[in-house]
Amino acid sequence: MFINRLSVKRHVLLLIAIAVTSVCAPLLQAKESPAFDPGLAPFSVMVDKKPLRASTNMRTVMPGKTVSIQFTQQKLGEYSASLGGQNLKLSAAGHLAWTAPAKPGYYPIRLVRNKDKAQIALQMFVLRPANQIVNGKLNGYQIGSYPSALKGLETYQPPKGYIEVTPELENLFVSPHFKLGQFLCKQQGGYPKYLLLHTGLLEKLELLLRTVNAKGIRTDSFVVMSGYRTPYYNKAIGNVTNSRHIYGGAADIFIDVNPVNDYMDDINHDGAVNIKDAEYLYTVADKLVSHSKHPELMGGVGLYDKNSAHGPFVHVDVRGTPARWGHK
Repeated sequence: MFINRLSVKRHVLLLIAIAVTSVCAPLLQAKESPAFDPGLAPFSVMVDKKPLRASTNMRTVMPGKTVSIQFTQQKLGEYSASLGGQNLKLSAAGHLAWTAPAKPGYYPIRLVRNKDKAQIALQMFVLRPANQIVNGKLNGYQIGSYPSALKGLETYQPPKGYIEVTPELENLFVSPHFKLGQFLCKQQGGYPKYLLLHTGLLEKLELLLRTVNAKGIRTDSFVVMSGYRTPYYNKAIGNVTNSRHIYGGAADIFIDVNPVNDYMDDINHDGAVNIKDAEYLYTVADKLVSHSKHPELMGGVGLYDKNSAHGPFVHVDVRGTPARWGHK
């Protein structure tokens, strides 16, 4: 029987090509990340005269206090608001005055543009008053004592209340890319836990995240190595007394995507993971406020090298004045 050797060769090559494609295609697809979604607000709304810039936002309020929510409504019925599925009444001008209940906790308000159902999530937290602290503990959770305000500055005044965190709230998004649990103090203790989290810090981290993605560093979040610290924990680890961490306005961060190993990635693509990668992130954070024209996010940026307990990382905060350290 005559066999066309050329035909057989072509057939074999075709089978090999099909086999290689079937194996490699899923691998290539797995490496492709979807485009970064910045999670910007789909419409304009103000809360206590400050704009909500994201599709998911967090605000805090003391019990009994009133929060002002203002839509840029052009006609009656253009927007709506709800809390836990119950409609909240807007004025003809698109204004809502929501009075926080006496019970501390989480109150999810949803703001909707009715014509296309575009939504903004407003994660409201009614705070547990600080005057309920007894012997340095709040509901059994160790807080400690706050120092006197540094130089009498308002941003260093002791807090009036705390976010109460239960296990089911740890995975709640409080901004498009950050969860509440990422900022909890690392100290031991049961639930409920208590937390301070400055909304400006969330805005600054989101802005920094958008910036690094625009520079080709694909990541959906930062690892928050340290967020809020109680004064008790801050003292236990030997940190400075007036650390911005005890006010909920600071985060120590790094990027950990490829591979996920609880260590900074090679974000400057020099083939090594070291302090130079943290320097790259530091440089981006250093110029963030001036380049973005958001002076309200002014604060500190610090650079830290690896040690026996952690890899290199960057500190960012929203203290209100510029401060830089660690970078030569």
